Amino acid sequence: MEAVISTSEPETFTSPTMCMPSVSSKKERLLSAPSFAKGLKSRDVEAVVLNDLSSLWLAPIFRFYGLKVVSLLHLYLQRKNEAGLGHGWLEVHLLRMASRFAHRVYSVNKDNQKSFPVPVEFVGNFISPWFFGAQDSENKCYDLGLIARLSEEKNVPLFVRLVAKLNEVSERPITALIVGRGEEESLVRREIERLEMQELIELRAWIDRYDLPGVYDQLKCFAITSHHEGFATTLLEAHARSVPAITTHSAGYCSEFVDEVVPVTGLVFDPRDVESEFFLRRVLGVIEDHASYREGCRYKAEQFTEERVLGHIYAGIKNLTGKRAVKAAE
Repeated sequence: MEAVISTSEPETFTSPTMCMPSVSSKKERLLSAPSFAKGLKSRDVEAVVLNDLSSLWLAPIFRFYGLKVVSLLHLYLQRKNEAGLGHGWLEVHLLRMASRFAHRVYSVNKDNQKSFPVPVEFVGNFISPWFFGAQDSENKCYDLGLIARLSEEKNVPLFVRLVAKLNEVSERPITALIVGRGEEESLVRREIERLEMQELIELRAWIDRYDLPGVYDQLKCFAITSHHEGFATTLLEAHARSVPAITTHSAGYCSEFVDEVVPVTGLVFDPRDVESEFFLRRVLGVIEDHASYREGCRYKAEQFTEERVLGHIYAGIKNLTGKRAVKAAE
């Protein structure tokens, strides 16, 4: 199957691309979609893959121009939560309506199966085979780690408060590592200083993806504190490196994956739980018993391979068209 990625930043991809103008606002996306769809048809493209909720609402336009429409959802559709993340009433109904114009809807997050009026196929996320390479289980420098973009939805200050609370009840210092960069970096640094965690929490800049396995190998436990999540690649990466995890209930499929998919490979919690000594001691238990989760973590990560996830999507697109497909990336 021949495929190209349509993007405003073609230089960032090594795969075939089509250059498109930047569409940072909803108005720009709406105004550019008809001419873009028309251009795809003129190039004999038969199917378009709309990337996530930010593109799904344009499905009727691409369908009108005779394209097969495939929607690939990462985040899940939800009304705005307490953190102000999610979609308003009108947006929710617009996205639900637009889904009826898609020929296939795939989702990284299982919750989307309950959110739309059309069938949504849960495919999950995937992990590359090379991530399962040789592991260094003797180099556990940090008790807890978080690897994420430092943005509002990741709720990194909660991670900092959790580490501070763990140190209040632990008989030994609990150390932590944060790897990432983003718009809330200064806020995270201030929270670390406010709670006097400078000696116990290391904040490290983002690194090359191929260096990440070595970072996970330094962790005893991984954490996801997000307000809003799909099925985090980092969770699969941590499990592929045999690292158990704790995750918030609001972190999409992550919570189900950790706590409901057998075997259990960590804990699920609410932000208010960081004030509970009972919960904090459970986290300390996961940290101290991290080695007992090794086989279970790796087994669960192995269920989400490139072949299983991408192969399923590929088969669905191939059934729709025997010609070319283009993925619209924003």
